[in-house]
Amino acid sequence: MTDKVRKIDSEYLKEKRRKRRERQRRIQLSIFGTLIALIILIVLYMFTPISNIDRVDIKGNHYLSNKEVKNALNLKKDTKIYMFGKGKAVDKMKQNPFVKDVQINRKLPNNLEVQVKEYQLVGLLEEKGKFHPILSNDHILKDYKGKLPNDAPVVSGFNASNREKIIQALSEMPKNIRQAISEVEYADDKESRNKVRLYMKDDIQVIGNMNTIANKMKYYPDMASALDRDASGELKKSGYIDLSVGASFIPYQDGSSTSSDSSMKLKEGTAMEDKAKDELQATLNKINDQTNDDKSKNDKSKKESSTNN
Repeated sequence: MTDKVRKIDSEYLKEKRRKRRERQRRIQLSIFGTLIALIILIVLYMFTPISNIDRVDIKGNHYLSNKEVKNALNLKKDTKIYMFGKGKAVDKMKQNPFVKDVQINRKLPNNLEVQVKEYQLVGLLEEKGKFHPILSNDHILKDYKGKLPNDAPVVSGFNASNREKIIQALSEMPKNIRQAISEVEYADDKESRNKVRLYMKDDIQVIGNMNTIANKMKYYPDMASALDRDASGELKKSGYIDLSVGASFIPYQDGSSTSSDSSMKLKEGTAMEDKAKDELQATLNKINDQTNDDKSKNDKSKKESSTNN
Protein backbone atom coordinates (compact mmCIF):
# COMPACT_ATOMS: atom_id res chain seq x y z
CA MET A 1 0.00 0.00 0.00
CA THR A 2 2.82 2.38 0.90
CA ASP A 3 4.72 1.57 -2.33
CA LYS A 4 1.62 2.32 -4.44
CA VAL A 5 1.18 5.77 -2.90
CA ARG A 6 4.83 6.59 -3.46
CA LYS A 7 4.57 5.50 -7.10
CA ILE A 8 1.53 7.71 -7.65
CA ASP A 9 3.26 10.68 -6.02
CA SER A 10 6.33 10.17 -8.19
CA GLU A 11 4.31 10.17 -11.43
CA TYR A 12 2.38 13.22 -10.30
CA LEU A 13 5.55 15.19 -9.55
CA LYS A 14 7.08 14.21 -12.91
CA GLU A 15 3.99 15.45 -14.76
CA LYS A 16 3.98 18.67 -12.78
CA ARG A 17 7.65 19.32 -13.61
CA ARG A 18 7.01 18.61 -17.29
CA LYS A 19 4.14 21.12 -17.48
CA ARG A 20 6.24 23.73 -15.66
CA ARG A 21 9.08 23.29 -18.15
CA GLU A 22 6.67 23.61 -21.07
CA ARG A 23 5.20 26.78 -19.60
CA GLN A 24 8.66 28.28 -19.10
CA ARG A 25 9.57 27.33 -22.66
CA ARG A 26 6.45 29.08 -24.01
CA ILE A 27 7.26 32.19 -22.00
CA GLN A 28 10.84 32.21 -23.27
CA LEU A 29 9.67 31.75 -26.86
CA SER A 30 7.13 34.54 -26.41
CA ILE A 31 9.77 36.93 -25.02
CA PHE A 32 12.23 35.98 -27.76
CA GLY A 33 9.56 36.43 -30.44
CA THR A 34 8.57 39.82 -29.02
CA LEU A 35 12.17 40.98 -29.02
CA ILE A 36 12.66 39.83 -32.60
CA ALA A 37 9.45 41.61 -33.68
CA LEU A 38 10.49 44.76 -31.83
CA ILE A 39 13.92 44.75 -33.49
CA ILE A 40 12.30 44.27 -36.90
CA LEU A 41 9.90 47.17 -36.24
CA ILE A 42 12.76 49.43 -35.11
CA VAL A 43 14.80 48.57 -38.21
CA LEU A 44 11.80 49.15 -40.45
CA TYR A 45 11.10 52.49 -38.72
CA MET A 46 14.70 53.70 -38.94
CA PHE A 47 15.47 52.65 -42.50
CA THR A 48 12.17 53.21 -44.29
CA PRO A 49 10.21 56.42 -45.12
CA ILE A 50 8.03 55.85 -42.04
CA SER A 51 10.49 57.90 -39.94
CA ASN A 52 10.78 60.73 -42.48
CA ILE A 53 9.40 63.98 -41.07
CA ASP A 54 5.92 64.22 -42.53
CA ARG A 55 4.25 67.23 -40.86
CA VAL A 56 5.32 70.38 -39.03
CA ASP A 57 2.82 72.03 -36.66
CA ILE A 58 3.71 75.70 -36.11
CA LYS A 59 2.07 77.60 -33.26
CA GLY A 60 2.35 81.05 -31.70
CA ASN A 61 3.83 82.85 -34.69
CA HIS A 62 2.31 86.05 -36.01
CA TYR A 63 5.15 88.10 -37.42
CA LEU A 64 7.43 85.17 -38.21
CA SER A 65 5.85 83.46 -41.21
CA ASN A 66 5.37 79.71 -41.59
CA LYS A 67 7.65 79.85 -44.61
CA GLU A 68 10.45 81.40 -42.54
CA VAL A 69 10.02 78.71 -39.89
CA LYS A 70 10.21 75.90 -42.45
CA ASN A 71 13.25 77.47 -44.11
CA ALA A 72 14.98 77.61 -40.72
CA LEU A 73 14.18 73.92 -40.13
CA ASN A 74 15.95 73.09 -43.42
CA LEU A 75 13.96 69.90 -43.92
CA LYS A 76 14.54 67.56 -46.85
CA LYS A 77 12.16 64.91 -48.14
CA ASP A 78 14.18 62.18 -46.45
CA THR A 79 15.01 63.97 -43.17
CA LYS A 80 14.66 61.44 -40.36
CA ILE A 81 12.93 62.65 -37.21
CA TYR A 82 15.51 60.96 -34.96
CA MET A 83 18.36 62.63 -36.87
CA PHE A 84 16.89 66.14 -36.85
CA GLY A 85 19.00 68.70 -34.95
CA LYS A 86 17.02 71.45 -33.22
CA GLY A 87 19.87 73.79 -32.24
CA LYS A 88 20.66 75.33 -35.63
CA ALA A 89 16.97 75.81 -36.45
CA VAL A 90 16.29 77.57 -33.13
CA ASP A 91 19.34 79.84 -33.57
CA LYS A 92 18.26 80.77 -37.10
CA MET A 93 14.70 81.61 -36.05
CA LYS A 94 15.97 83.74 -33.17
CA GLN A 95 17.77 85.94 -35.70
CA ASN A 96 14.34 87.39 -36.45
CA PRO A 97 13.95 90.39 -34.10
CA PHE A 98 10.32 89.49 -33.39
CA VAL A 99 11.26 86.09 -31.95
CA LYS A 100 11.75 85.88 -28.20
CA ASP A 101 11.98 82.10 -27.82
CA VAL A 102 11.42 78.89 -29.79
CA GLN A 103 10.63 75.37 -28.60
CA ILE A 104 10.83 72.40 -31.01
CA ASN A 105 9.38 69.05 -29.92
CA ARG A 106 9.38 65.71 -31.71
CA LYS A 107 5.97 64.06 -31.94
CA LEU A 108 6.42 60.40 -32.87
CA PRO A 109 6.18 58.77 -35.26
CA ASN A 110 7.15 61.53 -37.71
CA ASN A 111 5.86 65.00 -36.74
CA LEU A 112 7.49 68.15 -35.38
CA GLU A 113 5.83 70.79 -33.23
CA VAL A 114 7.31 74.29 -33.30
CA GLN A 115 6.14 76.68 -30.56
CA VAL A 116 7.17 80.29 -31.23
CA LYS A 117 7.07 83.03 -28.60
CA GLU A 118 7.29 86.53 -30.03
CA TYR A 119 7.86 90.00 -28.65
CA GLN A 120 4.73 92.11 -28.84
CA LEU A 121 4.56 94.76 -31.52
CA VAL A 122 3.30 97.67 -29.45
CA GLY A 123 3.51 100.58 -31.87
CA LEU A 124 4.95 102.27 -34.94
CA LEU A 125 7.50 105.03 -34.43
CA GLU A 126 7.04 107.95 -36.79
CA GLU A 127 10.39 109.41 -37.81
CA LYS A 128 10.95 111.73 -40.77
CA GLY A 129 7.85 110.50 -42.56
CA LYS A 130 8.74 106.83 -42.08
CA PHE A 131 7.24 104.31 -39.69
CA HIS A 132 9.33 101.79 -37.77
CA PRO A 133 7.89 98.91 -35.71
CA ILE A 134 8.50 99.13 -31.94
CA LEU A 135 8.70 95.89 -29.97
CA SER A 136 7.84 95.35 -26.31
CA ASN A 137 11.57 95.13 -25.49
CA ASP A 138 11.92 98.73 -26.82
CA HIS A 139 13.71 97.48 -29.92
CA ILE A 140 12.99 99.75 -32.90
CA LEU A 141 13.20 97.99 -36.26
CA LYS A 142 14.55 100.80 -38.41
CA ASP A 143 15.65 98.41 -41.17
CA TYR A 144 12.39 96.50 -41.25
CA LYS A 145 11.51 95.48 -44.82
CA GLY A 146 8.28 93.58 -44.16
CA LYS A 147 4.70 94.73 -44.41
CA LEU A 148 3.80 97.24 -41.71
CA PRO A 149 0.95 96.04 -39.47
CA ASN A 150 -2.25 98.08 -39.39
CA ASP A 151 -3.19 97.06 -35.84
CA ALA A 152 -0.47 98.99 -33.98
CA PRO A 153 -0.75 102.63 -32.81
CA VAL A 154 1.54 105.32 -34.18
CA VAL A 155 3.82 106.69 -31.44
CA SER A 156 4.91 110.30 -31.97
CA GLY A 157 6.56 113.15 -30.09
CA PHE A 158 8.53 111.00 -27.61
CA ASN A 159 12.27 111.18 -27.02
CA ALA A 160 14.41 108.19 -26.01
CA SER A 161 13.93 108.69 -22.26
CA ASN A 162 10.15 109.03 -22.12
CA ARG A 163 9.51 106.63 -25.00
CA GLU A 164 10.54 103.76 -22.72
CA LYS A 165 7.66 104.61 -20.35
CA ILE A 166 5.00 104.64 -23.04
CA ILE A 167 6.34 101.41 -24.57
CA GLN A 168 6.07 99.77 -21.16
CA ALA A 169 2.52 101.12 -20.77
CA LEU A 170 1.47 99.85 -24.22
CA SER A 171 3.01 96.45 -23.48
CA GLU A 172 0.90 96.14 -20.32
CA MET A 173 -2.36 96.96 -22.09
CA PRO A 174 -4.55 94.10 -23.34
CA LYS A 175 -3.98 93.49 -27.05
CA ASN A 176 -7.55 94.44 -28.01
CA ILE A 177 -7.19 97.80 -26.23
CA ARG A 178 -3.85 98.52 -27.89
CA GLN A 179 -5.29 97.68 -31.30
CA ALA A 180 -8.13 100.16 -30.69
CA ILE A 181 -5.62 103.03 -30.47
CA SER A 182 -4.82 104.91 -33.66
CA GLU A 183 -2.09 107.21 -32.32
CA VAL A 184 -0.27 107.95 -29.08
CA GLU A 185 1.08 111.48 -28.81
CA TYR A 186 3.32 113.00 -26.15
CA ALA A 187 1.36 115.91 -24.63
CA ASP A 188 3.98 117.53 -22.44
CA ASP A 189 2.82 120.65 -20.62
CA LYS A 190 3.89 122.68 -17.60
CA GLU A 191 1.72 120.68 -15.21
CA SER A 192 2.86 117.19 -16.16
CA ARG A 193 5.88 115.73 -17.92
CA ASN A 194 4.15 112.36 -18.25
CA LYS A 195 1.03 113.50 -20.08
CA VAL A 196 -0.04 111.59 -23.18
CA ARG A 197 -2.92 111.87 -25.62
CA LEU A 198 -4.49 108.79 -27.20
CA TYR A 199 -6.48 109.05 -30.41
CA MET A 200 -8.83 106.07 -30.51
CA LYS A 201 -10.09 104.49 -33.72
CA ASP A 202 -13.68 105.19 -32.66
CA ASP A 203 -12.94 108.97 -32.74
CA ILE A 204 -12.69 109.35 -28.96
CA GLN A 205 -9.64 111.04 -27.44
CA VAL A 206 -8.15 110.08 -24.11
CA ILE A 207 -5.76 112.13 -21.95
CA GLY A 208 -3.68 110.25 -19.42
CA ASN A 209 -0.50 109.86 -17.44
CA MET A 210 2.12 107.43 -18.73
CA ASN A 211 2.51 105.93 -15.25
CA THR A 212 -1.18 105.00 -14.84
CA ILE A 213 -2.64 104.89 -18.35
CA ALA A 214 -2.13 101.13 -18.83
CA ASN A 215 -4.19 100.19 -15.77
CA LYS A 216 -6.98 102.67 -16.50
CA MET A 217 -7.32 101.81 -20.19
CA LYS A 218 -8.51 98.30 -19.40
CA TYR A 219 -11.86 99.96 -18.61
CA TYR A 220 -11.98 101.70 -21.99
CA PRO A 221 -14.62 99.42 -23.62
CA ASP A 222 -17.04 100.26 -20.79
CA MET A 223 -16.28 103.97 -21.11
CA ALA A 224 -16.76 103.99 -24.89
CA SER A 225 -20.01 102.02 -24.78
CA ALA A 226 -21.45 104.38 -22.13
CA LEU A 227 -21.06 107.47 -24.34
CA ASP A 228 -24.32 108.60 -25.94
CA ARG A 229 -24.31 108.34 -29.76
CA ASP A 230 -26.78 109.15 -32.49
CA ALA A 231 -28.13 106.76 -35.14
CA SER A 232 -25.04 107.25 -37.34
CA GLY A 233 -22.68 106.40 -34.48
CA GLU A 234 -21.47 109.95 -33.89
CA LEU A 235 -21.12 111.23 -30.34
CA LYS A 236 -24.04 113.44 -29.32
CA LYS A 237 -21.77 115.36 -26.95
CA SER A 238 -18.26 115.73 -28.35
CA GLY A 239 -15.42 115.72 -25.87
CA TYR A 240 -12.56 113.69 -24.45
CA ILE A 241 -11.95 111.35 -21.54
CA ASP A 242 -9.45 112.63 -19.00
CA LEU A 243 -7.66 109.90 -17.05
CA SER A 244 -4.74 112.07 -15.94
CA VAL A 245 -5.55 112.06 -12.21
CA GLY A 246 -8.99 110.60 -11.70
CA ALA A 247 -11.39 109.89 -14.51
CA SER A 248 -13.86 112.32 -16.10
CA PHE A 249 -15.48 113.15 -19.41
CA ILE A 250 -14.92 116.71 -20.59
CA PRO A 251 -17.08 118.07 -23.44
CA TYR A 252 -15.64 120.63 -25.82
CA GLN A 253 -17.03 124.15 -25.48
CA ASP A 254 -18.47 124.42 -28.98
CA GLY A 255 -19.47 120.78 -29.33
CA SER A 256 -17.24 120.34 -32.37
CA SER A 257 -16.82 116.72 -33.42
CA THR A 258 -14.05 117.04 -36.02
CA SER A 259 -10.67 115.58 -35.09
CA SER A 260 -8.80 118.77 -36.07
CA ASP A 261 -11.06 120.97 -33.93
CA SER A 262 -10.84 118.45 -31.10
CA SER A 263 -7.06 118.53 -31.17
CA MET A 264 -7.09 122.34 -31.17
CA LYS A 265 -9.45 122.48 -28.22
CA LEU A 266 -7.38 120.01 -26.27
CA LYS A 267 -4.29 122.12 -26.72
CA GLU A 268 -6.11 125.29 -25.73
CA GLY A 269 -6.95 123.53 -22.50
CA THR A 270 -10.33 125.11 -21.67
CA ALA A 271 -13.31 122.80 -21.25
CA MET A 272 -16.42 122.34 -19.18
CA GLU A 273 -16.44 119.46 -16.70
CA ASP A 274 -19.18 117.34 -15.13
CA LYS A 275 -21.46 117.30 -18.19
CA ALA A 276 -21.13 113.64 -19.10
CA LYS A 277 -23.97 111.21 -19.23
CA ASP A 278 -24.75 109.48 -15.94
CA GLU A 279 -23.82 106.06 -17.35
CA LEU A 280 -20.34 107.22 -18.40
CA GLN A 281 -19.63 109.05 -15.18
CA ALA A 282 -20.65 105.95 -13.20
CA THR A 283 -18.11 103.94 -15.16
CA LEU A 284 -15.44 106.57 -14.61
CA ASN A 285 -16.23 106.64 -10.90
CA LYS A 286 -15.55 102.91 -10.75
CA ILE A 287 -12.09 103.58 -12.20
CA ASN A 288 -11.46 106.23 -9.55
CA ASP A 289 -12.55 103.83 -6.81
CA GLN A 290 -10.40 101.03 -8.21
CA THR A 291 -7.40 103.34 -8.48
CA ASN A 292 -7.84 104.50 -4.88
CA ASP A 293 -8.15 100.89 -3.67
CA ASP A 294 -4.98 99.91 -5.53
CA LYS A 295 -3.16 102.91 -4.08
CA SER A 296 -4.30 102.07 -0.53
CA LYS A 297 -3.16 98.47 -0.92
CA ASN A 298 0.24 99.59 -2.24
CA ASP A 299 0.66 102.09 0.62
CA LYS A 300 -0.31 99.44 3.17
CA SER A 301 2.12 96.95 1.62
CA LYS A 302 4.95 99.50 1.67
CA LYS A 303 4.17 100.39 5.31
CA GLU A 304 4.20 96.71 6.38
CA SER A 305 7.43 96.14 4.50
CA SER A 306 9.02 99.16 6.20
CA THR A 307 7.85 97.93 9.63
CA ASN A 308 9.28 94.43 9.05
CA ASN A 309 12.62 95.92 8.04
